[in-house]
Amino acid sequence: MNSRERVMTAVNHKEPDRVPVDMVLTIDVYRDMKKVLDMMHLPETPRMGRWTEVQMPIEMIKKLGIDMYYISPRSGNSIHSKSFDDGSFTDEWGCYWKKTAIDGGHFYFELVNPPLAHATIEDLETYVWPDPEDPKRYAGLMEEMKEVRETTDLAILAKFAGAVFELATYMRGHEQWYRDIINNQEFAHALMDKICQIQKRTNEVIMAEVGEYVDILRLSGEDLGMQDRPLLSPKTFRKVVKPHLKELWEHAKKTLHLYNPEAKIMLHTCGSVRPFISDIIECGVDILDPVQPAAKDMNRYELKEAFGKDIVFHGNIDIQNILPFGTIDDVTREVQDAIKALAPGGGFLLAPAHNVQGDVSAEKLVHMVKCVCEYGNYPINLE
Repeated sequence: MNSRERVMTAVNHKEPDRVPVDMVLTIDVYRDMKKVLDMMHLPETPRMGRWTEVQMPIEMIKKLGIDMYYISPRSGNSIHSKSFDDGSFTDEWGCYWKKTAIDGGHFYFELVNPPLAHATIEDLETYVWPDPEDPKRYAGLMEEMKEVRETTDLAILAKFAGAVFELATYMRGHEQWYRDIINNQEFAHALMDKICQIQKRTNEVIMAEVGEYVDILRLSGEDLGMQDRPLLSPKTFRKVVKPHLKELWEHAKKTLHLYNPEAKIMLHTCGSVRPFISDIIECGVDILDPVQPAAKDMNRYELKEAFGKDIVFHGNIDIQNILPFGTIDDVTREVQDAIKALAPGGGFLLAPAHNVQGDVSAEKLVHMVKCVCEYGNYPINLE
């Protein structure tokens, strides 16, 4: 069974030959991986996204043993209004991302000065919004995805449909946005509706170009959880936020299915999000990512029992403790337990529970994939 067949079998809640494996590397880990895999000839800095995640070259994907090719549109810090000498940038939504140094010589992009912090509903009508028709956002995508389809057997995981709730947080600022959700709901609805309409049209434009090549459409992050609780109550979520997310997600799925009826929709939402999983399923999401195992109420066995027939799990390998600080044996046990809990009956795509940060060694990731190949073969036999 090739990689694409393996992934698509799993996402249809059937058992492939083995558990599919995936990962997204940030720039520091990618450079470490080049050394570990003896691939120093690869580019030092491939295409990089807002969170310092990189477009992993196909040659590395194949050698590492990953089953998916991750691709995003030419947006974020490639369609931005202004770049700065220190590497910081203003994105197409007017959000300023400051390049910030962190321990060990690593860096990250930190959102500062939210552009709509003091805006009124009237200001939303005159704000300079992104142009969903801008051809720069999909320039080269057709050629790249066509080549991947014709020259590899990888499943293509694409991130095209943007966020609503989380983007509103960026544009308004965390403190003000959560005040809006409670005390200024007219503005909150107006802002989310404006963002939603732009994202819907953006999705239509890009899907018309490349939809036939998309196996999994990863909806942009709508982080709804903290480490120990949801970010907002289920009641507030269902009243204020859910209608806009449902509109976008259902539209994204309908649009995608015009070009590939077999494709699936994946939602990224971090943290303790169990209270929202039933709502996420109701809104048409097929795959939940990243299933953060260290977060409260995200026990992998309980999630499989409660929701495994209705949604696929992507991720679930602990990136807070096991991958950065655990031993090789700890990684082995983590992979074994995740497979034992989530793999039976299909419906599981194993991956680190977020983009892999610079505190994780490439050796542990190579070992993680090796463990999947050793213990993830069907029928699962881990007691």
